[in-house]
Amino acid sequence: MDFLKSLEGYSEKLQKTMIKNRLKKLKAEIETEVAGEALDKLLFLLLKAMGLLFLVDKEYRKNIKDFNATYVICSRDKKIDVSAIFKKVHGLFSEKDGMEVRDVIVENPTTTVTFRDGKAMAEFLLSGNPDVIAGMLDNQLSVSGNLNYLFKFVYLLWLIPELLGINDFKERLSHQS
Repeated sequence: MDFLKSLEGYSEKLQKTMIKNRLKKLKAEIETEVAGEALDKLLFLLLKAMGLLFLVDKEYRKNIKDFNATYVICSRDKKIDVSAIFKKVHGLFSEKDGMEVRDVIVENPTTTVTFRDGKAMAEFLLSGNPDVIAGMLDNQLSVSGNLNYLFKFVYLLWLIPELLGINDFKERLSHQS
């Protein structure tokens, strides 16, 4: 029995190490995208990091305890089409609250946000102070579905740079605006 527990502990440590290594790689990719012009790829990378953070960070995962929702984030110019599906995900030995990211638009989402373009998406989602009404009035975005879920999503998204240790994320992003 001790052997099985030891094996389970080793496997869990190995899985967490692999996830942390993937997070480091995603951090570097996110920093590269923020420095570049391709803001449409930035959201996908942030969502991939979010999904991994839910697996390794218990405090972050508490934000989605028993949460089931599907988000579609797209743009009118067709350069952004990402879906985030919050659900139970399979870990090595158990199911956990988590998120799956798809680089396509899924059917029947809980909330859909359509941005004018990548710049409008970055300005809204990553500003730290999203104003849905102003965005809609300025024709930067349109929303269908549950607005409260949108605010929850933006909150979770905004925590990622800090959790990854990208301290100057907002300043880097402001150079793109």
